[in-house]
Amino acid sequence: MRRLAFAAVALAAALALGGCGPAAGGDPEMDAAAIQSELVQIDGVTDASVGTYNTGAPGRHALRTKLVVDEAGLADLPGVLDAAIDIVAAEAPGWSEYEFSVSAVDESSPTGTVSLSLDKRLTPDDVPYGTLGSSLTMTPDELRQAAGS
Repeated sequence: MRRLAFAAVALAAALALGGCGPAAGGDPEMDAAAIQSELVQIDGVTDASVGTYNTGAPGRHALRTKLVVDEAGLADLPGVLDAAIDIVAAEAPGWSEYEFSVSAVDESSPTGTVSLSLDKRLTPDDVPYGTLGSSLTMTPDELRQAAGS
């Protein structure tokens, strides 16, 4: 009887807590191909991909944008990221988190690219929004603030 009562309380708590925060899942029907097409129009970007992943929290999904840059894109990395942020903000609202990662063309690499660690190439002065690490991670508010800046 105790186990049944405990199970009932646990189930009620799980159901109540499941709705505590807004689910931010973005639009799974977004036109990723159109976004990628816009991203490769940025000067210095040779390839781009857009995908989603679960952040680890129930109902919270992030949009991951991967860019491949050539020498011109590498020389103007802050400008490339600004342009990509503008595109993503306009075309893919509603995600709980946004991640931008960058690779550079490298002919000597077996894959033809090498991943860049953004925190080793940029400073907060270069990109005054989001969290710099191996990639740039932004909240929806940070994305909106950075878009058009």
